[in-house]
Amino acid sequence: MIVIVDYNAGNLRSITKAVEIYTGRENVKVSKDPEEVLSGDKIVFPGVGNFKSAVLNLSKKEGRMSLRDALLESIKNKVPFLGICLGMHLLMESSEEGGNSKGLGVIEGSVIRFREVDKVPHMGWNSVELLKDIPLFEGIGSNQYFYFVHSYHVNPLDNDVVVGVSEYGYRFPCVIQKGNVYGTQFHPEKSSKIGLKVIENFLELI
Repeated sequence: MIVIVDYNAGNLRSITKAVEIYTGRENVKVSKDPEEVLSGDKIVFPGVGNFKSAVLNLSKKEGRMSLRDALLESIKNKVPFLGICLGMHLLMESSEEGGNSKGLGVIEGSVIRFREVDKVPHMGWNSVELLKDIPLFEGIGSNQYFYFVHSYHVNPLDNDVVVGVSEYGYRFPCVIQKGNVYGTQFHPEKSSKIGLKVIENFLELI
């Protein structure tokens, strides 16, 4: 079962429809139940909105655990995990958004606002330069265009987790990987056929 995490952070319709193309509706569950998240064979962690509000929603206990607890346990159990946009930001230790709020701490580093650019948010199609070959981009060449909409970006301490970069005033990390955990700053579900290929590759991960 593919679990798409619902933590009141944006519209889930687009990512759900994109995943269902490859799995069928019966194999996709949108859930805010920590126990259901723990039962997922793969986890998609999307999000649009405010980092601090998202952290508060994730920390609320439902029964014996919170969504935060369930996500961290699933990652520890090496369940394939894809964080998208805010979902990728929340993997970091902290974010400037919302007054230096604490994230999940899966990846060392922070989330910072764009510096010295003409306009924020960064919105629209932009190319992604791949720095490494990873399964998430199987069959996808470097410098393909994906859809972005964001005012903040990740700033990992360890450059080894940075798989892809894009440019908006300066180069910034837009694809990360640490073991079974993947993150994309762009929205694959809104990035036409090339974005759907990213989703398909994630769903085929063993």
